[in-house]
Amino acid sequence: MKTLVTYFSHTGQTSRVAKEIAKRCSGDLDAIQEARRDNTWWAACRSGWDTVVRAAPPIQKPKRNPGAYDLVIIGVPVWRLGLAPPVRSYVQQYAPRFKRVAFFCAEGGTADERGFAELSKICGMPPVATLAVTRKHLPASANMKELSDFVDSMLLD
Repeated sequence: MKTLVTYFSHTGQTSRVAKEIAKRCSGDLDAIQEARRDNTWWAACRSGWDTVVRAAPPIQKPKRNPGAYDLVIIGVPVWRLGLAPPVRSYVQQYAPRFKRVAFFCAEGGTADERGFAELSKICGMPPVATLAVTRKHLPASANMKELSDFVDSMLLD
């Protein structure tokens, strides 16, 4: 099965989880990149606003075509107010190409269910697996079993 792990990471936490998942399932990795990326106060306000209003800001064209994969694993930081807007943009643009999806998030609270429900709705299909990695599980040694179970559930499906 050909697998793509695509993700957006603002602080690096989602990126670390994505790399570990890609390694475990021998998948290709592709970062979702904002078209306009800056670390100013105004950019943080704009991201917050985009999250609240469910905006889909411009993103860069992905390096890999998600339609060429049997499974697309989407990694997203789920912020208190919702999905990270660049992920919403990616999914809205490329969902028609997805054959099967799985979701994971790196978040500090309990927003994963709401985020996964929104992703599923935008994708137009339910995920074959989900994984929520909380702050206490971000060190690699703390989430080995959960990562293994997540990857195994997708490969056996």
